[in-house]
This record gives sequence, structure tokens and C-alpha cells, in this order.
Amino acid sequence: MRRVISIGLVAASTVLLIALLVFLRKPVVDAGEAGLFANDCCGTVKLANGEMLINDQQTVSYSVAIDADGPYILPRFDVGIVADQGLDVDGTRSVRKLRLDRLPAPTRITIYEGSPYVFTRSTPRLRK
Repeated sequence: MRRVISIGLVAASTVLLIALLVFLRKPVVDAGEAGLFANDCCGTVKLANGEMLINDQQTVSYSVAIDADGPYILPRFDVGIVADQGLDVDGTRSVRKLRLDRLPAPTRITIYEGSPYVFTRSTPRLRK
């Protein structure tokens, strides 16, 4: 009898934990930033539904916010420029803000890596 109760408690706890993780996750809010942005030296950045696709290879989640300097994208991991290689994701560095020129429908993303690298919109705004 004790064994059945213990198994039931473990199962109920597991289901509750999974439910909390699913429901406590922040929903993605469309800030109007979705689109494909490109830079001749560094490649492409596609923004859609809180996911940033870098050069059609790596995906990094992000959030959009506004501070005193204007709108920006804050990726989960640092996204920067590596000389002669292009865009790179580095989980060991501090995350930097990627600046947008405006919201909604930005036309540029600027990444500061010593000097600014500007990615310009190459497609119309993407829809969900």
C-alpha cells in the first residue's frame, strides 16, 4: 500500500512540475520586429516569434525591449562578429544588446563590435 502511495505522489509531483514549466514560460509578444536582415560581410539574421536564426544555421531565442537609447533585441546568448568569419554565438561572453532603428518594422539592426555592423532589412515584415 505504501509503495502505491509513493508512486502516486511521485507521478503527481512530476505532472505538476511539467505543468508549471509550461504555464510559467513567458509568451512571445510580437513587437513588429520580424523579418530577414542581411550584411555583406557577416551574413543574415532572421527574426520571428522570439527566435533569431543566424545564417540559416544557429537559433537563439531573444526578447525585444526599449531603453533610453531606443529599441533593442536582447538575445539569450551573446551574438557578435568574428573577423573574417561573420556572425558568432558565444555562451561564455556577456550578452550585448542588438540595436533596432525603430519599432514596429525596423529597417536596421546594429551590432557594435568595436565599430558598428549594420544589418538591413532584405524582406518585408514577416507575419505569423
